[in-house]
Amino acid sequence: MLPFSFRACLLGGGTLAAALVGTGANAQITTTATTTPQTAAGTTVTNEATVSYDVGGTTQTVSSNVASFVVDKKVNLAVAEVGGAPTQTAVNATAQVTTFTVTNLSNAVQDFRLDPGQQNVSIPLLGTDNFDVTNMRAFVDSNNNGMYDAGVDRVSFVDELAPDATVTVFVVADIPNTPGAETAIVSLNAIAATGGTGGSLGADLVASPLLAADSPTTVETVFADVGGTLDAARNGQARAFDAYHISTAVVSVNKTATVIDDPVNLLLNPHPIPGATVEYCIRVTNAGPGTAGNVRIGDAVPANTSFVPGSIVVGPSALVTGCVGLGGTQEDDNDTGTDETDTYGGSFDGTTVRAVLPPVLPATSLSMAFRVKLN
Repeated sequence: MLPFSFRACLLGGGTLAAALVGTGANAQITTTATTTPQTAAGTTVTNEATVSYDVGGTTQTVSSNVASFVVDKKVNLAVAEVGGAPTQTAVNATAQVTTFTVTNLSNAVQDFRLDPGQQNVSIPLLGTDNFDVTNMRAFVDSNNNGMYDAGVDRVSFVDELAPDATVTVFVVADIPNTPGAETAIVSLNAIAATGGTGGSLGADLVASPLLAADSPTTVETVFADVGGTLDAARNGQARAFDAYHISTAVVSVNKTATVIDDPVNLLLNPHPIPGATVEYCIRVTNAGPGTAGNVRIGDAVPANTSFVPGSIVVGPSALVTGCVGLGGTQEDDNDTGTDETDTYGGSFDGTTVRAVLPPVLPATSLSMAFRVKLN
């Protein structure tokens, strides 16, 4: 699995009112802040005090010196999963998309480096990671339509995101054909980078030393993100999670014909001669990862044969070729064979043998067997 660290909020962040603005690679979603806008980094704040006093009945005033300082850069961000998790997919699917948002909670324009990842973990609501996706990458929603457009959404980093603005990011990956695979937990990690140069990704931000005294004339960098599980606080990063869940089942069917007896050799090396009994076995195997339900079998009795009443058996597949010795429910041999049905849905309507199997779990198989006489 691919290493990465966790963010405290597994699936997403807060809710922000949004309106789409801008076009092209730098397009973004602006948000309506719910609090007073933050003072921009680099702003000079000045203040001068005035004192009045009386001397001999005359009022005098005096002003202080001007005190000033430069507002430092407060770096914060939020990453949220969009659309609900997990994302349903299928084996061998390519360019499968999970959607996230990145919000700049800083008081300055920021770039953000995007780092999609995966790890073998269990997360509530998502499941347990048990296969690796391939060809994972991240792209910004350049045309602001909320949908991944291959060839259009090509920018792999967030460029010049304004304070309190949000951008949509897609994590795109391919799904392998792995037997038993079901869930791949993925994440988007955003790392604050230096803004100010449109069209290129700035270097990762480095916080000013915590133990150094503030310089009132210098714009220093203060990380303010809260962090979370396996994600250190105040590291200028944030992460959210989604998962790919394979909801399909790879089902295969194998049919065999076994001669059970014949009127000459009886049970000893029987041959398919007129009067011989032949058993057909239809075996349904599920390679997973999902459970195959409502599995229906239909098999027309072939020409030159006659259905043997009471011979339908439905149950777990035998470990030998054919279904001889198959455990399950079998018909009453006294049945006329014109319209018989067992508790597993096995039936014969005069021409076709049918069955509705119980759910076929991943990595298991179920079978239906029936016999005919060779005319």
